[in-house]
Amino acid sequence: MSSDFAFWKVGRGDPSGIFDGLADGGTEALEPHSDVSWFRGELLSRWPDLVDVLEPTEDDLLEVPEDGAKYVLLTLPVGMLDRFDGIFDLAGRYGLSGYSGVAGQAF
Repeated sequence: MSSDFAFWKVGRGDPSGIFDGLADGGTEALEPHSDVSWFRGELLSRWPDLVDVLEPTEDDLLEVPEDGAKYVLLTLPVGMLDRFDGIFDLAGRYGLSGYSGVAGQAF
């Protein structure tokens, strides 16, 4: 069991539509922003093992580097859900928007 959470700074459209687009590999509704890159870097600095559950992956970024500044998608297994509050606090500090795939709601 896992929970999916997507974070972004600048997006056009409904959050659920943006999330669904990301699940299908579409990032055209999102604009790159340095806050997303900083958020990604700080996530991996605090919790290096998130690299295994984070998108875009390093391989994805080799193909489309600007996606690293567009979004962060986390698929957190149950054993990592204790990081939820810290992740959301960090996203709030960077002013990121997002969507929970499991809850079906924006945050």
